[in-house]
Amino acid sequence: MAEINRLEDAYNWNITRLAEAFGLHRDTIRKRLISANVVPSGTRANANVYSLKDAGPAIFGEMFASGTGDPDELPPQERRAWFQSENERVKLEIELRQLVRAEEVHREMSRLAKAVASGLDSLADMLERDAGLPPEAIELVEQTTDALREQMYQVIMADSDEVVNG
Repeated sequence: MAEINRLEDAYNWNITRLAEAFGLHRDTIRKRLISANVVPSGTRANANVYSLKDAGPAIFGEMFASGTGDPDELPPQERRAWFQSENERVKLEIELRQLVRAEEVHREMSRLAKAVASGLDSLADMLERDAGLPPEAIELVEQTTDALREQMYQVIMADSDEVVNG
């Protein structure tokens, strides 16, 4: 990209630079600027330049004009492109392990809950055998671990109800 000589040049770009920055074709940029009636903010090297504050909403206005960013409000071709890009983004995030499938999360959470429950089940026996705790203390440990298991169960069931009921 060309060297910026003045601060205002940093915010006024020609169609080629806008197209490069946003990854769109020059004709698409030109069409959107014209359809939004964006007036050039000046010229540089015999090319019209457009203020980013005016060009941005014109270029992406179909998606963000309403403020909702709802892809269902896009024209059909752009909606298709948006959903294709989202599918590719999801595939990439799964590949990079930034996104994990729900089934895998459920499986791992189940393994974790089983490991914790197993540890809680054997805790009283280990404390009695290895630490020599008196029967009163062992009974308190068993009551506490039973309460923890019940609490885990209640949380899991509440989360299951949320998933089922949305």
